[in-house]
Order: sequence, then C-alpha cells, then structure tokens
Amino acid sequence: MIDLPGTTNVYKRLPKELFYKYLNDDSASRKIFTDEIRSIIWINTLSPETIAHPTGQNVTEIAIVEIILNRQAISTTILEIINREIDQYAVFLVRYEEWGQLWCCDHQMFNPQTGLFNCQNYHQTNWMSADDLSLKINGMNLDQIYENFFMQIAGKAFPVWSDKSQKKNDELIEKVEQAGKFEQLERLEATIKNLESQMGKEMQFGKQVKLATDLKTTREELQKIKRGMSTHIEIHQPEIVTTQEEKPEGVSAYFPNVYMKMRDNRRNRFDYSLI
Repeated sequence: MIDLPGTTNVYKRLPKELFYKYLNDDSASRKIFTDEIRSIIWINTLSPETIAHPTGQNVTEIAIVEIILNRQAISTTILEIINREIDQYAVFLVRYEEWGQLWCCDHQMFNPQTGLFNCQNYHQTNWMSADDLSLKINGMNLDQIYENFFMQIAGKAFPVWSDKSQKKNDELIEKVEQAGKFEQLERLEATIKNLESQMGKEMQFGKQVKLATDLKTTREELQKIKRGMSTHIEIHQPEIVTTQEEKPEGVSAYFPNVYMKMRDNRRNRFDYSLI
C-alpha cells in the first residue's frame, strides 16, 4: 500500500481536455487517449516544502499521479503526454479495477523543439493487487529518493547520472538560448538602423541628443550580447572613459542638422554645451 506523508497530499483531478493540446489536433490520438483513460489525479508532490528533504542536482520535485484505466493496458505515449503537462520527475500509479502498476522513467532530456523535458525510458512493476503496491521514501535528498523509487519499481539500480547525457542536455539548452540571442541581435540591429535613419532626418537639437543617447545604449547592448555569445563568460569591470576634445566632424556626424548653428561667420568653432 502506498502511504506517503499527509503533507504531500494534492489530490487534484486533471481533466483530460488539459492534455489535448499535446495531440496536435489528431482525432485518432485523442480517441485513444479518451478511450484508454478514465481519470487522472495528481495525488502527491514530494518537494523540500512537503517532506523537508533538499533538492538534488537533477530532481527538484517528484509528482505521484494516479491514472484510472478503462482497460488493463496503457501505452508509454500516453504517459509521455501526461508527463509533458506535469513537466517534472513523476511516478505513475496506474489502476484498472482492483489491479495496479507503478511506472517511472530513468532520465529526462530537454527537447529544444517543445521546450519540455522528455523521458528516455519507462519502467514498471508487474500487474498486482493495487493494495499490494508500495512506495517508501528513502534518501537524503530528492535525487536519492527518486533513485530509490526507481529501484522499488524497476527492480534494479538507477542508471548513473551520466555526465555525457548531462553535457548533451546542456548543449541542447544552449542551442535554444543561442537561438533566442540571435533573435535579440536582429531586433537590436533593426533598432540601430531605425535610430540612425531618424537622426539623419531630425532637425530639432534636443531630439537629436535623445536619439544619440538611445543609439549609444542600443549599440552597447548589441556588443554585450555578441561578447556573451563568443565567450559565454561575462566579466564585469568598471568602465574606463577617456575624455577628449570633440572633433567638429564627430559632432557633425551625430548632429548633422544642428552643428552648423555652432559656428560663427568665419566658420570658427566656439564653446557649446549639450543639455
């Protein structure tokens, strides 16, 4: 019998309609899902807040989900669909009439296409009387607790948390992050072109100063992202600013329509200030 601490109780019914978004409007898949599943109930959550055990390096929460079947069989595809919505490590209590099974997966890998974690391999107990199913909490943190759940269900040791798998997972996550940065670069480059275009047309001095400031800020942000993409390490250090006399052509480049007003009749430059 599964008897977890009362502090972990959730008992939240998950309507089947909640999972239709993962079926890609496939009427056949939806029929299989609705025909096989009678109800889905999230019965427990194991977390530092509910069992006073710290998270591990890989597992931050464990969900216990009960699935009531209309027939004595379930496909891993259905478990995968349910796992997508839960989006964390889970143990499934699968029941049909008085019979039951426990299911879990070994490792989860990040899928950059969906932005979710997918299970690599599922494992399960044999069918037995639901009253004979048991699940005991053993371990110092959630990694160890899940590993022990796996041993109780699969009857073998949990596969070693592979550095190679973790590296591959990190690389996939990095690709998604890099794609987002490329989108940022495109937006910033478009903003810079727009600001440069506005500066060439603007006649009012005050607005040109504002555009110049925005242009400088946008260029700095663009360079910051480029540096991060090339090194993946951001080093914060004080910015060293050197002050020197502004050359006329430099001011003219920033304020093409206003600079002429800052020369006298002999075209000699005189003191000015930007406010």
